[in-house]
Amino acid sequence: MIKSVDDCLVYNRQGTFLTEKGYLVGLRMRLWQFPNFQAVDFPEGYQFKWIVFNLFNKKDQILFDNHPGKPPHYHIDEQQEFFKWKSLVETEKMFWQMVYHKFGYFNYEQ
Repeated sequence: MIKSVDDCLVYNRQGTFLTEKGYLVGLRMRLWQFPNFQAVDFPEGYQFKWIVFNLFNKKDQILFDNHPGKPPHYHIDEQQEFFKWKSLVETEKMFWQMVYHKFGYFNYEQ
């Protein structure tokens, strides 16, 4: 039985990194999975909030998230776009491609 949202937390990653393009960025990735929950807002039962941002200009960012009333979408800086969910793996891949294109590569798994 689920007692709190924290019981559904799959991962919570965070850190500060220097990218190959010379950006100092902050990373925060949280993913929850709610069993037996299927909806457009939470495909495969996942709720997520993943962000990488420039520590010297926090509006300079890549943010992927979803929440009640708002299905999966991303923000590049202050521009928002919805996207079609394919899978968790494909969505994470798209996130990292956009992050590396904007800020340059960094190894977040150190």
